Amino acid sequence: MNNSSKLPYVLLAIVFIWLAILSQDVSGIERNTDTEQVIQQDVNGFSTDFTRIIDENSAAIPSILSENGTATGFAYRQDGDTVYILTAYHAVADATRLNVQFGSYRCEATLTGFDPLTDLAVLEIKTPYEIPVLKTGDATLLKRGEYVVLIGTPISQEYAGSVRTGMISSSITAVENAVTYEEQRYDYYLDVIQVSAELENGYSGSPVLNMAGEVTGMITMAPDSQLTFAVSINEIRKVADLIISGEEVHRNLFGIRETYVRDMKNYEKSNLGLSVDTISGIYALRVRETSPAYEAGVRTGDVITAINDVPIGSLDDYLNLCYGDYESFTFTVLRNGEAQTLGVTHD
Repeated sequence: MNNSSKLPYVLLAIVFIWLAILSQDVSGIERNTDTEQVIQQDVNGFSTDFTRIIDENSAAIPSILSENGTATGFAYRQDGDTVYILTAYHAVADATRLNVQFGSYRCEATLTGFDPLTDLAVLEIKTPYEIPVLKTGDATLLKRGEYVVLIGTPISQEYAGSVRTGMISSSITAVENAVTYEEQRYDYYLDVIQVSAELENGYSGSPVLNMAGEVTGMITMAPDSQLTFAVSINEIRKVADLIISGEEVHRNLFGIRETYVRDMKNYEKSNLGLSVDTISGIYALRVRETSPAYEAGVRTGDVITAINDVPIGSLDDYLNLCYGDYESFTFTVLRNGEAQTLGVTHD
């Protein structure tokens, strides 16, 4: 075969090689493009979640201005021309004049009611305008490591709408708290959420927003401490509704530092001497010696399954009992696997 007859075969081979190289390049470009799209989608998704929550909820989070300084609140409910704003009580206590400012709109507010034990104050404003209110969620659904957003007014009104992000360091946990009100000291346990964000003064009253844009708690504990705490929205909602309805807020201080059995792993139950079949109730981590529970005979290590014959399965069940109107208490407990009923008359 002469050289001229070989030429078509050589050209054909070159074409095939070129097509193969081109095909690899194109597929590489497509793979790179897909990778870029995935990365871009991840970045946009992360960013959009935060910016969407901030954009949708900022208008419902005003500054609270008084001679005490600057604080934060959030619009909880609107009934006609009356808007109820929730904030931290310590930020407005004894203030003689209160103003609430949404963006450039400022109006005078009155103190509807308060509860020192949950550090909650309910303010009321009158306005002909529709004010956006925040959705409330369920703090018991929070998970450690879950991202949250806080919007507040640190330092002064000039910085209103400042944003902090953080995560849930610890979901519902009971911490020791003490409040002195009208010369009487109250020692009790309060269910709170621990948030990783470090906050400046002025964030008191700021709502803790989950990634669905729901309020899961309200910042109340002093931000200059090493830990940042928020009272659960479950308790804030319970107290706020009582105040708004004009009912007296009376908290039964059972004196129990509790954890919920339903949240325990089987190995935790086993380590505490509980049956793995125990699925409801609260486990008494500690019982105050001056409390009604201790006086009745409840001790550390007991599982309290009911109070006044009302079963306890969740935080909301327990809160209903904490804020119930009772003159005496009976505690149904499991101790060493056996059920006991313990009673005390409440003064």
